[in-house]
Amino acid sequence: MSFQSVKQFFETYLGNPAQHFDALPASGSARVNYVGISHTGEKYIITYNENLRENEAFFYFSSLFFDLKLNTPQLLKISEDRTTYIQTHLGDHTLSEIISKERLSDRVKFLVKETLAALYHFQQSTLNQIDYSKTFEYEAYDDLPITHDLYYFKNFLVDTLELHYHKSTLLKEFKEIVKHIELIKPRGLMIRDFQSRNIMVNASDKVFFIDYQSAMEGPLIYDVISMLYQAKANFPEDFRQEMLDFYFNLYPDKETQAQLKNGVELIKLIRFMQVLGAYGFRGLIQRKAHFIESLHQGIDNLYQFSKQWDEMPNFPELKQVIKQLKTADFQL
Repeated sequence: MSFQSVKQFFETYLGNPAQHFDALPASGSARVNYVGISHTGEKYIITYNENLRENEAFFYFSSLFFDLKLNTPQLLKISEDRTTYIQTHLGDHTLSEIISKERLSDRVKFLVKETLAALYHFQQSTLNQIDYSKTFEYEAYDDLPITHDLYYFKNFLVDTLELHYHKSTLLKEFKEIVKHIELIKPRGLMIRDFQSRNIMVNASDKVFFIDYQSAMEGPLIYDVISMLYQAKANFPEDFRQEMLDFYFNLYPDKETQAQLKNGVELIKLIRFMQVLGAYGFRGLIQRKAHFIESLHQGIDNLYQFSKQWDEMPNFPELKQVIKQLKTADFQL
């Protein structure tokens, strides 16, 4: 659909010409987002996406989250062909933009804590409420998506950089990692790409979650690690630990707290690898600036993790691949 067609769809919904209508900067997906302002000054987000299955997952989750009164956009209008939709505008800035500008200010610390508290509420509110047959690509974070994440790292970063490794040994190690991650508990709704660029902040510093169409059933600790260990934010380790403790203490049950803590290291590993696979694909292959900028920090995160993780010696081939990554001489 052309720019003009999307604008016309928006103006038909308004019943008046738009005061303003413009495309937002491209992200990592094929979706095209626009911001529209009505003649009365109200802002809206309009999205065009040809992937109907992805759209249907977003529509399902948005409707459910709205019914549960969660901090997500409200769907206002969907086009007849299901490719274009209008949502409420939740804020002018992402948490990522605020972190980039303020680093670890008192406001950023407050917003990260608010985000984790909102995530806990989100996870508890959706327990036993989700029909996972309506998800986009995977119903659960089990052997299929975990294996995909590991191969994403191998194919789009390790192989793109032509690093050396013994194929069957590395793949056997991958199978072991999959087995361990499948056992992590507790489980519930896992948003998947839970990062500061997908968290909107309004004028009152209230946080809202967007970009949840890839959600599935999975370990609850996954989104916490995704948020606190994202490469671009580069939070100090003591702050990460403080925020992890804050999140753990939201659970009244000590056994659940222990389960969450036991899953941290493996989820850090798989998340670092998955993110680097995305950086390799979006950055090295598609040459998208945001992903290129974050690549070195992402590699350093994985390398530093490999040095301190007690279980790393059990995966020697992966360990030497990570070491090669850290010392690789490549041009971005």
